Amino acid sequence: MVTTAIPAGAMVALATPVNPDGSLDPKGLERLLEHVVAGGVAGISPCGSTGEGARLTRDDRLCVARQVLEQAAGLPVIPGVAATSLLEARHELDLLGELGATAALVAPPSYFPSTDAETEDLYIRLADDSPIPLVLYNIPQFTKAPVRPGVVGRLMLHPNIIGIKDSSRDLEYLQSVISATAEAKLTGDFRIYTGTDTMLVASALAGADGTIAASANLVPHLGVQIMESVSTDLRQAMELQKELAVIVYACRKGSPPGGWKAALSLAGMCDRTLVPPAIGLSEDEVEELRRELQQTMVFAPESKGTS
Repeated sequence: MVTTAIPAGAMVALATPVNPDGSLDPKGLERLLEHVVAGGVAGISPCGSTGEGARLTRDDRLCVARQVLEQAAGLPVIPGVAATSLLEARHELDLLGELGATAALVAPPSYFPSTDAETEDLYIRLADDSPIPLVLYNIPQFTKAPVRPGVVGRLMLHPNIIGIKDSSRDLEYLQSVISATAEAKLTGDFRIYTGTDTMLVASALAGADGTIAASANLVPHLGVQIMESVSTDLRQAMELQKELAVIVYACRKGSPPGGWKAALSLAGMCDRTLVPPAIGLSEDEVEELRRELQQTMVFAPESKGTS
């Protein structure tokens, strides 16, 4: 039996504030957490792609997870785990269990290509031993290892695998996953989230339970309102989706998540620095982003922020 429920609705794929020297920035993280919690998010997922988890050391990921858990006001916390090694991933899951994480977001290894059988076997081995439930993570543009719908349909039967985040930007894939997991979804035992901020309405109408979104760092209320209004006022949801899309397109600059971090800097949350060896946006790119965001109705930075 699944022992841990994770919520429907809009969660945040939390960014990781770092100082100009690349060290963690606890004060920036504190400000960011206050902002997203006030924005009404249903949960927090640190150290995923937007959180640059694969660039961080394990100790840094655990440090971020610990602070999030301490400050999350009781919200579910689903940290990302970079599963490049089976043994290392098992150890990190054990440590996250000790910290009290709700679940873990686990992507397939990203160096060697993986067959479907290898991907399935990895998740089963991790889920068999993990003290916390797993959420599958399909992001093939980064991992080169898609978690195919048939694999998801089999993995959902494992009692310690409770959901999937799909960041493929492929609505056909998402619909196939929803079909493959229909039986589990009838009982609410398996959650499906989109990681594509421009497809929140489409994903919800297709049957997704919610989102784990990068945009919720900057404008958490928008994703929350979209997911809440899809079933009550579709016209409003679509208008909000249009507003959000403008912000998302503006923030798709540089090496991910460079645009989001620059926007957070303009908002006074944290520095725009990316985790090394990635390089953040240039001054010219930041100014271009500033101009684009100033044209939106929902976010119009007026100061230089913390760039």
